[in-house]
Amino acid sequence: MITHDVNPLDLNIENPETIIVRLPEIPELRSATIAQAGRLYAANYLSEDALIMTCDMDLIPLSDYWKPEPFDVTVYGHDLTWHSFYPMGYCAMSGKNWKKYMNLTGLTENDLVRDAKEVELAYMPDWEQWWNHDWTLLTKRLKPYASIIKFNDRGQINIAGATLAKGRIDRHNWMETQNQPEPFIDMHCENNNVQHPVKLDPFLKVFNKFYP
Repeated sequence: MITHDVNPLDLNIENPETIIVRLPEIPELRSATIAQAGRLYAANYLSEDALIMTCDMDLIPLSDYWKPEPFDVTVYGHDLTWHSFYPMGYCAMSGKNWKKYMNLTGLTENDLVRDAKEVELAYMPDWEQWWNHDWTLLTKRLKPYASIIKFNDRGQINIAGATLAKGRIDRHNWMETQNQPEPFIDMHCENNNVQHPVKLDPFLKVFNKFYP
């Protein structure tokens, strides 16, 4: 899923089965908000029996940890938010259930604007506020159905002077978070100036280990 300002030719996609969805440009919403929240509307473009799991762009799986059941609504790592927000990384359910619980109409632009107006955070001036739009919306939509949600808590570990997700190699301290018991589940990558050798070389060392 890409915003209006991304050229798909720049993505260097090699898999011919990759589906590229261009999200609508909406003048009243930041393109960052559309990019961030767009994954919540993926079911508008996929079949109802598609198994859709959200993830953050800076998270890369390192093992086959999740294994969601297609007919369940599964929220992973709710404990990582201290059981407050439902995390965007990760939430899994069928396309049919995404449409049902997110009230999707098939008209993504209308759905985006409706939800932004309902939650209101997307219009806030401060990053600390508007960046919370997506998981606030997800939590608002799913929380009334908490009794039927399958929660799969991740576990946390005190490492590198912080409390972090268990099994995660984390940009908080890339080297030290590798010194925890395996198996590793995912890695939380740098998202700024990522081509700098100080960041790129350590990333590639880990990436090439898990994706030789």
